[in-house]
Amino acid sequence: MSDTKRDPMVPELGLWERADVQLGKVTILANVLYAAITGVFRGKSSPKFYSSHLLATAIRTMVDRLSVRQSQYMNAPTPATYKAVMEKRGLQPEIVPLPHDTEGYWLGNKDANNVLVFFHGGGFTLAATPAHFEFWLDLLKVANENGHDIAVFFPRYTQSPYGTYPTQLRQATGALRYILNETGRSPANVVVGGDSAGGNLAMAVLLHLSHPHPEIDPISLSTPLAGVFGLAPWVNFTTDWPSFKDNAYKDLITERALSEWSESYNPGKENDAWSEPDRAPAEWWADAKTERILLLAGSDELLLSPIESFAKKVKSVFPNTTYIVGSDEAHDIIFYGNPGPEGGTNWQRAPAVAFVSSVDVVNYMFKLF
Repeated sequence: MSDTKRDPMVPELGLWERADVQLGKVTILANVLYAAITGVFRGKSSPKFYSSHLLATAIRTMVDRLSVRQSQYMNAPTPATYKAVMEKRGLQPEIVPLPHDTEGYWLGNKDANNVLVFFHGGGFTLAATPAHFEFWLDLLKVANENGHDIAVFFPRYTQSPYGTYPTQLRQATGALRYILNETGRSPANVVVGGDSAGGNLAMAVLLHLSHPHPEIDPISLSTPLAGVFGLAPWVNFTTDWPSFKDNAYKDLITERALSEWSESYNPGKENDAWSEPDRAPAEWWADAKTERILLLAGSDELLLSPIESFAKKVKSVFPNTTYIVGSDEAHDIIFYGNPGPEGGTNWQRAPAVAFVSSVDVVNYMFKLF
């Protein structure tokens, strides 16, 4: 724990904050126990599967009950998580310094011909989870066994409030510039993607390529990127959408948490097309510098309505856009466990009906290169 606390993005809590973390854990346990008893009689406003109902209750209570500082304190920082996962798998960590005071982590063979640059989610405030690394290591194993020469490059960005917008976008564009300029790869061999807040960054980076952010150096491409995707991308920060009401008790996240995270990301300032990509007019996506765009959402998530609206806007001017909705799937579920009717939580053995989006990510990745 001492190593974790030395990370600048893991706060030192005061006595009351630490005590309240323990009270928060009691609240989470109590809510899950209540859900376990009453869940047998749940209606259509709750998740279809009993195990999903319990998972949603636990995570929803956690993000609603704990502050950003408390959540950051409870979770290991991204570098420690990366090293732990690599050690667990008997793999050598490969860490490279990146511009703007950050770093990137290689998964797979760093000399692979094709690279996926992936930005993790967590409301811009939370570190990457072990599942973020485990998922891509599993996917790379399957992909490369099937003849696809792919590696994943996983940049770290400064969590808010330690850095605020546009710091994270500057770091994200710096990571892409590193892959293109320092490793000498063609854009045609590069995919950019992310989940949730990371999906926001992926879309913002794509927008920056054709409509540069005024405070960030532009990137000139010799050819379009192979693809860009967003897993449950958080592209609109407003909460007055139908899915926020319809899925309030199905999803893992809450309106209150989203509001806190967005304010932490860009405190006291008006959002723009790069902090909140859905604000960009439709015509800005017409000349997107990519061969294709993939957008995925879960039918049970709060962000379903804004993602659907964003997908329609982009597809109206960029036809090579694919939009897929995972049945009975909550927000970003592939990284937070997806207990379906069989209780599986690993994407490789998950029930197909509950894992439409993650299966399509795999298929999409296989077809890109």
